[in-house]
Amino acid sequence: MAEITVHSPSHAQQRVRTLKLRRTWTGLAGHLVIWALALFFITPVVWMFFTALKADQDVFRFPPTLWPYDNLQVMVNGQALPVYDVTIDDGQTQRLALLDVAEGHGDFVDPVRPTAEPVNLRMKFAEPVLTIDFQWHNFLNAMNRGVRPGLNVNFWTYSINSLILAVSVIVGTLLSCTPVAYGFSRIRWPGRDLVFILVLSTMMLPFQVTMIPIFLFFTETLKWGDTLLPIIVPSFFANAFDIFLLRQFFRTIPEELLDAARVDGASEFFIFLKIVLPLSKPILATITIFTFLWAWNLFLEPLLYLNNPEHFTLALGLQDYQSQHKVIWNQMMAASVVFTLPVIVAFFFAQRTFIEGIKLTGTKG
Repeated sequence: MAEITVHSPSHAQQRVRTLKLRRTWTGLAGHLVIWALALFFITPVVWMFFTALKADQDVFRFPPTLWPYDNLQVMVNGQALPVYDVTIDDGQTQRLALLDVAEGHGDFVDPVRPTAEPVNLRMKFAEPVLTIDFQWHNFLNAMNRGVRPGLNVNFWTYSINSLILAVSVIVGTLLSCTPVAYGFSRIRWPGRDLVFILVLSTMMLPFQVTMIPIFLFFTETLKWGDTLLPIIVPSFFANAFDIFLLRQFFRTIPEELLDAARVDGASEFFIFLKIVLPLSKPILATITIFTFLWAWNLFLEPLLYLNNPEHFTLALGLQDYQSQHKVIWNQMMAASVVFTLPVIVAFFFAQRTFIEGIKLTGTKG
């Protein structure tokens, strides 16, 4: 006769508590891993931001500090002077303002008694008094800075060029890829699947293979050298990756909805424009973000085609500034923050639509 094991209520409650505790620790461990990875990736961005807010001498401070520090200053006889903690001969420390420094010696004056005779001491006995000071003007100085002497260009010029490029490429991508994807997903025509496979196969062709022929075609044949046209115009001829994403999303739209519109006499263009596109906002937002990221960060193509600094994009302008003999690194970081900020803002405001578009794409074959 088989034995029947009966667990007491206390034993069942113990098992429930054990399972809850295990799930809690598992969830906690997962969150710790996620936070650790997030901290790893966000640290360079945080360091870039705080470096953009530092004074010139604070950028090279050793050991380096995250917060932007600057010398504390006091007004002495109408002049702003840096403050130092100076060790006097008797070993005491006194807070003095530095008037002048030469050959390792400094002339110090007491801010409390500005009319007293200055004291000449060795600078190695003086420690600067630091205070947290955010140099917000670095951003404006960086954007107004002329990278090339003699040319009326600055980072505002580069930002405008990047914005024109990004908006144009987004418009070209959406106008060209959406009707092609609709044709591959909702219209039946001979050889449709074969042509779609051929389109996808172009994704396996490296850019380095076509780079030289395309460069010669745009510069020698069309005479589009030193313009943004070789980068903007190809976006109006669609691309395989965005066609694939749009096609997969269009196939998730119920066919019955489109058939009902056809029964009412709607044309394919009307169905595409009034039914499919309004229902495809998530994937259109996803394509927009992807395209904006690609166009805003684009470096190789502008490097190939652009020669005049007036036509440089922001990515190319940053590299051009870094190649100069004298680089003001806090302003360089400020310009880099401006370069990164639109990407963060775009993703922040469109993240829900972006995630929805990625999640729904490909749910139906």
